Amino acid sequence: MHIRETANGDYAIRQVPVMHWCVIALLVGISAVGYVNDAPLWIRIILCLIILVMLMRNSSFSMTTAFYPSQQKIHTQHRKLFGLKERTVDFSAVGKVDFELEHWGRHRRTPRATLTLWTLDEDRDDDLIEVFVMANPDEGQRVADRINQLLEPFMAPPIPESALVPAWFDEQTSEQLDQLCREGSSEVCFFVPNADLSEPRRETIYEEMSLPADEEIIAFLDLTDEKEGKRGLALCRGGLYWKNTFFTASGSTWIGWDAFLDAAISADPNDGDVWIEPSLQIGLGDAARQQPVHNFLRDVQHALRTVRDAQ
Repeated sequence: MHIRETANGDYAIRQVPVMHWCVIALLVGISAVGYVNDAPLWIRIILCLIILVMLMRNSSFSMTTAFYPSQQKIHTQHRKLFGLKERTVDFSAVGKVDFELEHWGRHRRTPRATLTLWTLDEDRDDDLIEVFVMANPDEGQRVADRINQLLEPFMAPPIPESALVPAWFDEQTSEQLDQLCREGSSEVCFFVPNADLSEPRRETIYEEMSLPADEEIIAFLDLTDEKEGKRGLALCRGGLYWKNTFFTASGSTWIGWDAFLDAAISADPNDGDVWIEPSLQIGLGDAARQQPVHNFLRDVQHALRTVRDAQ
């Protein structure tokens, strides 16, 4: 793996995954020997499946990923069997930096490292960018740390350990937000006030959505059919918390009120989700909820922005 960082902060990684292709070549050779010697069908099928999985994980002969902080852009170049694939994405399009250590073989003590960027394409669909595969773990960790350092200001913030309540968010603001939730509730979009949440349901919300122990729920929109509080949108004193389905790029997410008030909100034209720009996705699971939730969040923005600006 070749790493280069310029004086102006540009950071580039290039990898030719030799070990990856050596493993594939070895498996292909074993498969050929098995075919010639009429090995049992199940062995040949297993070998073919392993080769297929390896190719699905990476089919590039070389991978180059360049980060340009001044432009806030990432440019990738993957040289494949049938040509060159290039992509350019914004820093803000990255939802996750996925660094993994994998152990290959029963007796191999040193793991190999893989780094994948989870990004969004122009249609806001998940798009994975492999930065390196089967790399030296120490070198891979250093690269992952540097990439995280570059992208951290543009990625969704982690859920805080304690509630981060803005100075302008007082008890009167909490009551105003509670009233907005009551007025914005409908048959398809019903916000349950904190006072109406049962203790088991409240405990489930805190556990499933990783709410800080000192956070105070104002209202909760339950997005599950069973209404058990395992997934939904919680309006709290410290901001918005929500949990999406497994198939949504962002799992459990949070945004503070100050950041929320300054962000654009949009309805996804491809499904029933709502986006808090640039890359926070609220998976509603039902297209009928999209417009009510979108309009409600816009109303919350307007009301709370008025309160904040009056301070």
